[in-house]
Amino acid sequence: MIIKAYYSGGRIDVFDTDRMTDGVPQPGNLLTNYTLDLSDVNGESLWLCSYYYEAAPAYKDEKGPKDLPVARRRDGWSFLLADAEDMQRLNRVTLDGETVLAQMAGELVDVSALSWASEVADVLAPQVAQFHHLLESTGAERVEDLGIPATILQGIASSCEREESREPRF
Repeated sequence: MIIKAYYSGGRIDVFDTDRMTDGVPQPGNLLTNYTLDLSDVNGESLWLCSYYYEAAPAYKDEKGPKDLPVARRRDGWSFLLADAEDMQRLNRVTLDGETVLAQMAGELVDVSALSWASEVADVLAPQVAQFHHLLESTGAERVEDLGIPATILQGIASSCEREESREPRF
C-alpha cells in the first residue's frame, strides 16, 4: 500500500507499507493489517496503525472455522503521518492512487465515505432496482442468489421509483 500526503507549497510525503525494512519487530508475521482511520482526523494528526497476525507453534492445535490453525492478531505499531502543523497545510491524501482525504473550503473531507455514498446512490441502488431483469437474465431464482438481501430490496426499489417520478430540476 502506498500512501501519499500532498501539502500546499509542493511537499509530497510518500509512505510505502509494501516493503518492511526489518521483520524482527513482528515475529511470526503471516499477515499485516494497516489501518488509516480517517474518522480520527480532527485537525490534530493523521495516524497509520499496523497490526500483524502471529503464527506460533502454540496456536497450531487451535482450529478456526475452516479447520485450519488460527494466527492471532497482535498490535503492531502506530505511525504519525501528519502532525498538527502538517494538518494545517494538508491538501490531499491518496491510498494506492485513490484520493481518500481532501481539503475543501478549509475542512478535511473523507472522500472515501463520499465515494461510497455516491456509488450506492448512483450505481448500486439502480442495479438492485432492476432485480426482475437480473433474475431473468441470470436464471437466478431468488434475489438472494444475486447477493441482494431481500430485506433491502423493497426500500431501494421504492426509492428508485420515487426518484424516477420526480420532475427534472434543470
